[in-house]
Amino acid sequence: MGRWLSPLELPQRLSATGIIGLAALSATHWLRENVSDPSPALALVLGVMPNLAAAFAMPLILASFSPRTSGAPTGEGSRMAFLWVLAFTTCGLWGWELIQTRSERFVFDLYDILATGCGSILAYVACGWHARSLAATERHMALRGRA
Repeated sequence: MGRWLSPLELPQRLSATGIIGLAALSATHWLRENVSDPSPALALVLGVMPNLAAAFAMPLILASFSPRTSGAPTGEGSRMAFLWVLAFTTCGLWGWELIQTRSERFVFDLYDILATGCGSILAYVACGWHARSLAATERHMALRGRA
């Protein structure tokens, strides 16, 4: 079977999924500018969504550049590479939020810290799902090749 017919590799899957987070971030900024007088629930969602979307998108996109994610998708190296990227981005975003406690320009919000944690958890789940899905696809294709 030609390379062009093979499934997307893990790095491409991660970056494509991370782009969904970037799209959510862009949509949130658009909504913030174009929705006047949002309800309290919508105001909360629009307030925390940039943190959730960034925490989701950043590790997926950055991990797609790691050469270790190009190996076996369920391999320990791929998993550890993603966990290091996830820890780096999560701590960076939490650190930025803590810096905001001393800023006159930005607002510290505990909900932003929680949203960052939720986004990181969603990124971890998405990476695991892609790794398992790719491994299952590769097993299926190997079995079809033998038949």
